[in-house]
Amino acid sequence: MTKQDFINMGGKVWEKHGKNRVYINAEQFNELRGTAFGDNNNRFFFDCETNALMRSYKGKKPAVEIQY
Repeated sequence: MTKQDFINMGGKVWEKHGKNRVYINAEQFNELRGTAFGDNNNRFFFDCETNALMRSYKGKKPAVEIQY
């Protein structure tokens, strides 16, 4: 998948501090991953630099969920 695919899904582009990401919600993430995470305490995004779908829980360091 590409940055544009995540934008087309309804993701929101965020570019600051040298980072280029597209944030998505839990529903979109769960469709891709086949999981049941909620929006509470989770942040889901596509990292354009590493070409990976990431999840951060309670503000901790993001972990790779799917590498494209």
